[in-house]
Amino acid sequence: MRSALRLRQASLVVGLVCLALICAASIFNLWFIDSLHNTSFHRSQMVWLVIGLVAGGLTATIDMDFVRRMSGPLYTSLCVLLVAVLIFGREINHSRRWIELGPMNMQPSEFMKLGVVLVLATWFDTKRSTTEWPLRRLFLPLLIVGTPVMLINLEPDLGTSLCVSLIGGSIILYEGVRKETLLAGLLVLLLGVPMAWRMGAVRDYQKGRVQAWMALDDNAVNRKRAGRASQSEQALWAVGSGRWAGREMQGARRSILRHLPFLYTDFALASWAELFGLVGTMALFALYLGLLWWAIYLARQTKERFDALVAIGVAALIFWQFFINAGMVIGLLPVVGMTLPLMSYGGSSVLTVMIGCGLLVNIAMRRRAGS
Repeated sequence: MRSALRLRQASLVVGLVCLALICAASIFNLWFIDSLHNTSFHRSQMVWLVIGLVAGGLTATIDMDFVRRMSGPLYTSLCVLLVAVLIFGREINHSRRWIELGPMNMQPSEFMKLGVVLVLATWFDTKRSTTEWPLRRLFLPLLIVGTPVMLINLEPDLGTSLCVSLIGGSIILYEGVRKETLLAGLLVLLLGVPMAWRMGAVRDYQKGRVQAWMALDDNAVNRKRAGRASQSEQALWAVGSGRWAGREMQGARRSILRHLPFLYTDFALASWAELFGLVGTMALFALYLGLLWWAIYLARQTKERFDALVAIGVAALIFWQFFINAGMVIGLLPVVGMTLPLMSYGGSSVLTVMIGCGLLVNIAMRRRAGS
């Protein structure tokens, strides 16, 4: 019992330390980016992190039974907000994703990531199947995931809709599905992507990003010299210039980072990699792995099914955003518009991750974990 208690306490410490260090890294990285463009994103990020800390702390004290009861109303409210965004939302870069709240903008699609986690956890906890789920019994969970994905894709926001899909899919797979169900899902994916491409569901600028990613080759050097490098190529050059231990601050300021769009959001990792090199990037990755280990450990040890599903959902939220963003920056994946949790600037994104971590603290502090 004592060893189990110590391990639970150690997991909580590891999770909170990793969270704190990632937040500190975010402030420093955004401060450097601000020095390139004479902006002040790091100050706004500090404010959002403080607000997120308060929101996460409050979430850690709420009874999980209350969270379960409120998951349905929360999900419904977020769906209504997603519809409102399409009608009244503020348009930025040809996309309606934000609702203006005075001096601030709220992005409901970010909060929907947690909304899907909570309502799926509630549904599976209520049904309590001891066998693998057949396809016919997964209609409602798939509808729960598919509805916000469709609304988010209409904004359009391919990155967030993809992330919500992957989060929902991760929870469903964790619950267990039959082999024929999994094969049917893979078949739909293999047939659906080419059809979406041909039928116009994928917009021209999104196709352009995929085509630019597929064009990453030896000619990238010539495009860079001519000033025609794509976002993926510019990010890759910045990452490579960091080498093992990173560049000096003045050297990094003269880099291609000055001309890389969305450096403070989608490509914040490129800035970090150039400043601190492979060693610093691996250290940052280790912090994210620490957060993921904490969430998965709680999911495996807790006695409450709802708590386990929430922990898996939060782990999926962090993992898929991290994986897709890192893949974009190093050229393994096309640019789809995905922030790096906590490192990228964005109030709604920061609040979502901090509230998710607050749920993990809640699960850990309730001492529901088994020995």
